[in-house]
Amino acid sequence: MRYAICYVSTVNPALSETEIQKALEFSKNWNNDNGITGILLYSEGNFFQVLEGGEQLLKDLFCRIKADERHNNIIPIFQKQIPGTKFETYEADFISLDDRYKDEHFDIYFAHISLLDPSIQSSVKYILNNFTEGIN
Repeated sequence: MRYAICYVSTVNPALSETEIQKALEFSKNWNNDNGITGILLYSEGNFFQVLEGGEQLLKDLFCRIKADERHNNIIPIFQKQIPGTKFETYEADFISLDDRYKDEHFDIYFAHISLLDPSIQSSVKYILNNFTEGIN
């Protein structure tokens, strides 16, 4: 049985775009190296993250995330056991109106979310929609 954690948070306003990009890339590499799947998205001063992996590994990681000064106002959406992996890998993306954002990524994120437990899908879709508002 795998475990999943989803949260949103507010980025520390002192962080530069370069520092945010480095955090996204570090998270992607570390999580992929440690067998964690999911997504980390940044948009307009906020992070949105879904993590899937071993329960203790994720609980320890979430403790480190909550102590990370690069963001605050961490709002957990869910923390629960899941029957299997919903994401194929771990991805991190910077969602903005510029050319870095790709429509096909948006479609992939929503396809993965549609595989989540129906009891949490609507909340996650609502948050992801707010993250991408004005993009699509």
